[in-house]
Amino acid sequence: MSEPRGALGRLARLYTGLEDRLYYELAPAYDAVSWLVSLGHWAKWRRLALDDVAGQRVLEVGFGTGELLIEMARRGLHVCGLDLSPAMHRITARKMARQGVWAPRVRGVAQAMPFAESSFDTLIATFPADFIFDPATLREAACLLTSGGRFIIVDMCLFTGNDFLRRLARAFGVLTEDDLRRYERFAAEAGLRVRVLARKGQGLRVPVIIAERPGAG
Repeated sequence: MSEPRGALGRLARLYTGLEDRLYYELAPAYDAVSWLVSLGHWAKWRRLALDDVAGQRVLEVGFGTGELLIEMARRGLHVCGLDLSPAMHRITARKMARQGVWAPRVRGVAQAMPFAESSFDTLIATFPADFIFDPATLREAACLLTSGGRFIIVDMCLFTGNDFLRRLARAFGVLTEDDLRRYERFAAEAGLRVRVLARKGQGLRVPVIIAERPGAG
């Protein structure tokens, strides 16, 4: 996919650079920026992942500032978190200490997760980075999930026939129909079956993508 050019391309590159920094040196501002760009809906959208959790053993891939990880621990799930950013680990550790909640956390990447085969009933990723479309991530997910386990992804999505809006969506990391088809293909190659549940609103949807490992029999 070619990168957007002109003013749109420059704006997209600026946004991407800022987004990357929010995981590292600007990590303390992540929660505030997320709330602002979502008009206060970020936490509600993130919780959509919890409606389809299967089993008790859950891994959050890219847990960020730890809000969902803490909520899952409070609900009694046997949860673990994976994130590469040291800043996110520090922020999450401070939040857990303040709130009296604990969950194990590991530094690592989604393409090579340091866990044994069939370790989890559910994997969750909310508003993830590009790693989610790496076939290696889906192969890892298929390996780590138990039979009938689920990899649940929540992200923003734009369904439109307007070419400019499609290019704008791609530039700013918003999923399109083409992206979902590509994801379905990669998931099938990893042995996962995909279904998409979506919330609609003025052309924008917050899809809950469920990639499931088929059960035995």
